[in-house]
Amino acid sequence: MDYPFRTPLTVPAKSYAVAAPPDPEKLLDCTMGVNPYGYPAAAGVSLQNIDLGHLQDYPHDICLYESVINFWRKQAALTEDMLFFSDGSVSGIYCLNNLFAQSVRDEVIGFLPTFTDMVESVRRFGMTYRGVPMRRKENGRAAAEDLLPLLTEKTAFFYVDRPNNPTGQTMPLGDVERLCRAAAAAGAFCVVDEAYGDFLPREESAMTLMDRYDNLIIIRTFSKGFGLANLRAGYLVLPPTLTAMLRQCSNPYVLSDIQRRACAAALTDPDFPTSHADDFSSAKRQIAEVIGTRIRMLKTDVRVPICTLMLQEDGNLQQLLIDAGVLALTGLDFDGLDERSVRLCVPVLRNLPRLISALERAEKSGT
Repeated sequence: MDYPFRTPLTVPAKSYAVAAPPDPEKLLDCTMGVNPYGYPAAAGVSLQNIDLGHLQDYPHDICLYESVINFWRKQAALTEDMLFFSDGSVSGIYCLNNLFAQSVRDEVIGFLPTFTDMVESVRRFGMTYRGVPMRRKENGRAAAEDLLPLLTEKTAFFYVDRPNNPTGQTMPLGDVERLCRAAAAAGAFCVVDEAYGDFLPREESAMTLMDRYDNLIIIRTFSKGFGLANLRAGYLVLPPTLTAMLRQCSNPYVLSDIQRRACAAALTDPDFPTSHADDFSSAKRQIAEVIGTRIRMLKTDVRVPICTLMLQEDGNLQQLLIDAGVLALTGLDFDGLDERSVRLCVPVLRNLPRLISALERAEKSGT
């Protein structure tokens, strides 16, 4: 049937979420950006204690509202009408872009590379993503000052994933505030995606700016640091006026009581996501020690379990690593990267020797 659907929906979109996991006996899986150390025990206990007698009921439990507000009490004075829950943070992104999609302010400004599904979602809703390349001469640094010249009356919002996906680097909080101020002066918003933010201390979150800026929107998820990716739960923090409109782009029962209670239980162990920061730091240092001639690591925060590796020459780095026994995401899945790059997720320490050995082979294979 010849029907005039929106053109962006008629062409293939990038997404690495559809990739099938490899055979762990053949390849060490370093693709998915989840917490390799799992989830808090309290969340598991919550799931084990599900009351099946309530499965026929619609969800109404407010425990997750209360838990999130308490979790951030030292950083921001959040209220229930500032919270929007979603099916993982990615569904929150889809709803957010649905809210902002319009004919006047139809541009989003952000870095490349960045979270692929944000870029693709912006485009599917008929807006334009104006991507600014990270500074290659500065090892891929994301410089806030590079975004500011693109700010116009057509800008809907700045988008910054912090830490960045795929590099794992964390923009300084002062730079985030600089973007908030500039956006506010232009009548625009600043969206900070902290999907990987739980790997950092809460006092480093952009949530500390929430009480000062009414144009700041923060995206969080339980999939990464809290290790609950299969529960599909995330949330946005934003001004109450936007929350009311955003809820019209969703449904009132987006999370089941099972999800709400498990995530609330996870928040009773608030330090779980940062408890393996030393392991991630050690792993990244060891990775850096065995590469550097043929392969380099772009700027990254050592506490975050993802990084971007890049060949210094032409070639397919993903295939090179597969040949060495490791599967990482190809850079082709990210605008701004190509087949010379991969996003690598750091494994648990017991699997690190396997990764290090593979990287040593890949580093030396071209000599």
